[in-house]
Amino acid sequence: MSKIYVVTNRTLTAGRSLTSVLEQAVKAGVDGIILREKDLLPAELYDLACKVKKICAGTGTKFFINSSVEVALACAADGIHLGSGSLPLEAARRLVSGKTIGISVHSLEEGLDAQSGGADYVLAGHVFPTGSKHGQPGRGIEFIKQLSSAISVPVIAIGGINHGNAGEVIRAGAAGIAVMSLIMESRDIAGTVYTLKRSLTQTTV
Repeated sequence: MSKIYVVTNRTLTAGRSLTSVLEQAVKAGVDGIILREKDLLPAELYDLACKVKKICAGTGTKFFINSSVEVALACAADGIHLGSGSLPLEAARRLVSGKTIGISVHSLEEGLDAQSGGADYVLAGHVFPTGSKHGQPGRGIEFIKQLSSAISVPVIAIGGINHGNAGEVIRAGAAGIAVMSLIMESRDIAGTVYTLKRSLTQTTV
């Protein structure tokens, strides 16, 4: 079953609290939440993380902290996601042994390095043009095809993914997708997740 991950950005929720948005996403059955609020101080991030951890508790939704190993440990998150500027994968693995570790990759070489370094999954992108990467062309479906055929760890595709192209990404070999603005900005989160799930099962053109 293809996975749906939500990467957070509380500046996109149009005045709604991030926790209220995530409550709806979790109820709708997303597979993972990656808390990515890079401007928060550690104490602020920890406070928010504890709230999101409670939302995910007892559900099928896994909870990941972006970059901050200390907060991931302090709030007992399910895992840590490493992005640009994070600790090296090997160092993070020593600190959070037993937890799931994912890492963002932007090339085949980075994907191979992530696998050899022991990553449990890779977040690969950006696939399509997206507003969060102004003026930068997407790496395209071929990137996902090449990466998923070269490594055995799950490839989660990110970047400009929506109901219209999610199935295409899965057909290219991705194990799942990650979305940010599609959920953060949605006024019908349950409907958005439902439609995404349906599109992921459309494995034929």
